[in-house]
Amino acid sequence: MGTDRKDRQTAATIAPGEGPLICPLHLSDLAQLHFGTIAAILEQQKRSHPSYAEHIALLAQRLEQIQRYQAVLESVGDTYEAATKTGFIIRARPEVAMLSDAMRQAQSLLGELMLNPASAMKLAEGHKPQAGEFDDF
Repeated sequence: MGTDRKDRQTAATIAPGEGPLICPLHLSDLAQLHFGTIAAILEQQKRSHPSYAEHIALLAQRLEQIQRYQAVLESVGDTYEAATKTGFIIRARPEVAMLSDAMRQAQSLLGELMLNPASAMKLAEGHKPQAGEFDDF
């Protein structure tokens, strides 16, 4: 069964840094709003650190891009007609691929900052599976 130790039950967290998270100046207004929201979540969880600022800025930029690509696709649609020698072909708009890439990178950044549900479960203090009838196997 092993030895039950308190330090093995929860994931280690990084001590909060000395100083606030400062939003980089190059971010747009919308990205700054996203930055503020993410920084507030990390501060609430007592996991903020000034060295995370650039990483959070990347996530904020990706979230802004997701909103922009979704707005374009909602207004013009997901496909367009391209002329060929025999008529036309229907193709996906370039924004579809860009949106998919931005969403994939945003999901990865959320995981790295431990802001997704799976990571939240690892951070929860005292999170331990309930005892089951097959634990003796």
